Amino acid sequence: MSYKALYRIFRPQDFNEVVGQDHITTTLKNALVNDKVAHAYLFSGPRGTGKTSIAKILAKAVNCVHAPVENPCNECENCKGITSGLISDVIEIDAASNNGVDEIREIRDKVKYLPGYVKYKVYIIDEVHMLSTGAFNALLKTLEEPPAHVIFILCTTEPQKIPLTIQSRCQRFDFKAINTKDIIKKLNEIIDKEKISIDKEAIHQIALYAEGGLRDAISMLDQVRAYSPNHISEDDVNQVTGAVSLKMQIELAEALIKGNTTKAIELLDSLITEGKETRKIVLNLIEFFRDILMLRNIRKLDETNLLYKNEEFIKLSKEVGNRQIFFILDVLNKVFNDIKWSNNPKIYLELAFIKITDEEIGSESKIISIIDDLEKRIVEIEKIKSNIDALKQRDTKKMIQEIIEINEEKQEKDILEDIKLDDNDLTLQKQENNPLNEDENSLTEVNEDLNNTYSIEFVEQVLNNGNREDKVKLINNWFQLRKSAKTEEEKYISKILQIGTIVASSYKNIIIAFPSASICNQLMTPKNKEISKTIISRHYNREIDFIALPEDIFNDLAKEFMELWNKGKRQIKLTKINSDELKHMSIEDNTLNTNNIQPKVVTDAIDLFGDIVKIKK
Repeated sequence: MSYKALYRIFRPQDFNEVVGQDHITTTLKNALVNDKVAHAYLFSGPRGTGKTSIAKILAKAVNCVHAPVENPCNECENCKGITSGLISDVIEIDAASNNGVDEIREIRDKVKYLPGYVKYKVYIIDEVHMLSTGAFNALLKTLEEPPAHVIFILCTTEPQKIPLTIQSRCQRFDFKAINTKDIIKKLNEIIDKEKISIDKEAIHQIALYAEGGLRDAISMLDQVRAYSPNHISEDDVNQVTGAVSLKMQIELAEALIKGNTTKAIELLDSLITEGKETRKIVLNLIEFFRDILMLRNIRKLDETNLLYKNEEFIKLSKEVGNRQIFFILDVLNKVFNDIKWSNNPKIYLELAFIKITDEEIGSESKIISIIDDLEKRIVEIEKIKSNIDALKQRDTKKMIQEIIEINEEKQEKDILEDIKLDDNDLTLQKQENNPLNEDENSLTEVNEDLNNTYSIEFVEQVLNNGNREDKVKLINNWFQLRKSAKTEEEKYISKILQIGTIVASSYKNIIIAFPSASICNQLMTPKNKEISKTIISRHYNREIDFIALPEDIFNDLAKEFMELWNKGKRQIKLTKINSDELKHMSIEDNTLNTNNIQPKVVTDAIDLFGDIVKIKK
């Protein structure tokens, strides 16, 4: 047969041509130069990484006319004879088909004879893990006390199947999968020599298909060239390999992330119709979402480690959180294992897509991602608060300068003139505003209007008649509240409601705690409260009233309630709510204004320094 496969043409003929195994070639070259070649080697590693090629190069190097040399010359008769397979002293044995005791005993009987043409007789046993137990036992004695003129090179992809007694008698070299960058570099060399017309994306796709095996990459290049002899595109590679195109993967991933079940199933049907294997589809999706995780979480990322990389991919990575990706990967990984044993894997994959895009299940992971982001923001706010506390210990002038950023000296003078406040005035103002300096009688004064909005009687009713089981049921369905909102206004208010947490329930009445008093004030306006009650009642299929309270105020009330309860009191009466942060909301205050919702640290600063605090937008 005249045609010779590319991987055979470009098989490395010396150690310098070997790709991606520098740790092995360097060791062997040093051993050759120093004449310290071992009597037995064990080469283990993935397929197509150079095990047999290095074995042949080693056989040529020890038998080269110019030995000891670190590389065979490939010019002498010995090197040429071994390359062409004409010298019978270098014997290649396929252990998969010669795995019996008799074959190994024959080797054992022949090793005692001197080589006929070269210095060393070299036995290269490929797939040695396929030998039977009896064959290994027969080989053991020969490996233990081999003749001086014999070298054994054992090659395997599954070293764990080789007895430890065999491994301990060999020098073991672990071959590693070749990285994508080195495979692409080698493919480009072959493409230049063979003058193949091919797109850059197609080369990258071939390198990905090889999964670390250079021989597989070269073989696939040869196969795709036969499929499209004039020019090779990425689509040609996908057609031959059965891989899913990047464009299709982005569309499918986007449908899964955004919960578009219909589109996801339609894309799956399209891929199955094109003849794509379900396992390949799932594997490509797992690799795709793995790359999104890498891109999102590793700052200094070597882009060559990414299987996928373009503008649409980067944009998509910004639209999804880590929790949602982990949820999707868990589902895909499970279905990948399930379809191994299924006669109809498409059904499993369709069910997996429905599970991923199901709003009730998928929204949990989305909410958790949002919570994670909120927790990070809370930590940042706490840091700011600690800085404010530290500022309170400093000189008042310095404190004002650090809170208010003034760009020009003129602005500073204007502000100071407007507020007409020197150090003494500021101290006096702080004392006047400090509730600790007021009469004790004023502490007990309660704003009756405030109690109309934030009714202590409502809180007492809920706490005195609390139902833990009902509260748990309400909390379990709280994250789905937005599904019960119909109008745009209701959807917006439901988002605000979900910031809070149900902390107490008495079946018809509930208490919702929020991190900010500003949110409570806005939700407790008559109009917004009615809308909120409508959403909540519709969601739980029963009439429910509520009160919104800041977390710190509710915690104080709950503490007071528990202290009285532990003393044996029942139908407990609590101290009326009195807070500068909470306001009586009249019928006129009906707009939910998110601009008024400020972090607690900002409101603390305003309470301390008054109107001199400026919030930079």
